[in-house]
Amino acid sequence: MSLRGRLVMLVFLATLPAILFTLYIANNERNAALQRMEEDARHMVKLVSREHFYQISGAKTLLLWLVDRLNLGEGAEDSAFLAALLAGYPQLANIAVLSPEGNVLNSAHPLPESLNMGNYDAIQRALLSREIETGLYVIGPIVKKPILHLAYAVRNAEEEVQKIIFVAIDLQWFNRLTNIIEFETDYLLFIVDREGRVLAGSAQPDRITVLPGMLIPALSEENRKNKTTIPVVIGQSSQPLVLAEMEGLPGLSVAFGIPYRQIYQKANRVFYRLIGWLSLFTVFTVFLVLLFEEVALIRYLRGLSVAMRQFGKGKAGARAPVPMGQGELQEMARTFNHMAESLTARHKELQLAYDRLDLLTRRLHFAREEEAKRIARDLHDEVGQVLTSLKIDITGFKKICQACSFEKQSKKSFDQTILSVCGKIDASVDFIRRIASDLRPPVLDKVGFAAAVKILAAEIEKDNGPAIEVNTDENCAEGLDWVAATALYRITQEALTNAVRYAGARLITIDISRADGKTLLMIRDDGCGFDMAAIRQEALGIAGMKERAHLVGGTFSIESSPGNGTVVSVAVSHTEDRL
Repeated sequence: MSLRGRLVMLVFLATLPAILFTLYIANNERNAALQRMEEDARHMVKLVSREHFYQISGAKTLLLWLVDRLNLGEGAEDSAFLAALLAGYPQLANIAVLSPEGNVLNSAHPLPESLNMGNYDAIQRALLSREIETGLYVIGPIVKKPILHLAYAVRNAEEEVQKIIFVAIDLQWFNRLTNIIEFETDYLLFIVDREGRVLAGSAQPDRITVLPGMLIPALSEENRKNKTTIPVVIGQSSQPLVLAEMEGLPGLSVAFGIPYRQIYQKANRVFYRLIGWLSLFTVFTVFLVLLFEEVALIRYLRGLSVAMRQFGKGKAGARAPVPMGQGELQEMARTFNHMAESLTARHKELQLAYDRLDLLTRRLHFAREEEAKRIARDLHDEVGQVLTSLKIDITGFKKICQACSFEKQSKKSFDQTILSVCGKIDASVDFIRRIASDLRPPVLDKVGFAAAVKILAAEIEKDNGPAIEVNTDENCAEGLDWVAATALYRITQEALTNAVRYAGARLITIDISRADGKTLLMIRDDGCGFDMAAIRQEALGIAGMKERAHLVGGTFSIESSPGNGTVVSVAVSHTEDRL
């Protein structure tokens, strides 16, 4: 990653805590808003429950008063009396007295015919209870409109049910009372019975249509157990409702709907606005940082980088521009320039030492070849002649001894000794000649480099079997001094040995030519080849050939790959100053 990219990354990392903090604050604000809404909803549920209880408490008080009148026998069973009472309670749709079997005995509202209400929920609960019981949403069989029953069973001293008195609360009045309470848009309020049927509600008609008697299954008594908030589907969307039992009216619940989606949208708008401003601030900061770093940092670092690349490519005079002032950038530029000057000076010293060492190596090589040539000549001329003379003397001594009289057995032993000594002398002569040839091949001095290579190829071809083809140009070795000729001959020996011994070559081609004042030697074989990368570090033979070519001022190259053979190329100049 570039320095500019790193700086941009640092800016983003610097603003990341602010972004995370903004997200954290926005999330907390959203959760706090929802929590406040839920608390407000619960408070509103309590207020609505209390308000309805105050309105219905009159009906409950009337019910208990009628029980007392019935026990005292003061006309509570008179329909006209009940009708007069009903006129004073606009929230009630009817007042009636039933037998324990559920037959209607008296009713404030005229009965069209005899009627049994024993199967109504409020009546059945009252038969099993000693409290005022609340029923379910029903269409009143007497008044023919939505009502809610409050029933109470009158018992005698033996706890036997004598009569059942009920009042029917008019749900239209109940609904008007609920709609008196004003809410903000998208808030919902329902009063439901234990089955989840709506008794009254307050909602926006243009968004949700809620009618008395509408069933909301999620708000049934079984689902409301141990839950204060229940998600329900009303209209086209899901709406969570906060629930609470109405005070003094078991079986009735108040459900208050909170528009979570609107609250989330409002909180999200604030959140997105903060993120937008933070993004603009981050982009502006990045722009300022990029502008500043381009003016005050990058251009100097770019100059330093260019100088380093040029210096790395061998331009010793490359230097970095030093900015004005004091600081890390100025120190870096000065340090690089000082380092470059020091390295340049050390390089010149090293190059001078290398040149001296190379000259010394060439002189040592020349001296070694001269010494080898002298030792080879001495071995061949002096030691070889001495041994040959010694063999002649021994042969003469043998003839003298043959003229003397010896015993037959002694003469035979003497002849064997003479033959053994002569054999050893011959072996010593061959050994000395072989050493002399290794030190300085005499064939080079006798026939020259090109012919010597042909003789070497013929000997190897005869001993080992691979076909060796030698191609030479006319005067290809003309002007080649004996040191260079010796180096090329040794390189040829090594290359042929490798091709025969390791590559398993069947055909070897040697080309010797002359071009541009140089003798060119190329040796190709069709052997197995080798992996240059795998063998380069441990091929002593290749290193020796390369060193020999270098010592005579030549160039050496080798190319090979598995299965494609090997090509060795050497070029030696005729005008090279060996020393």
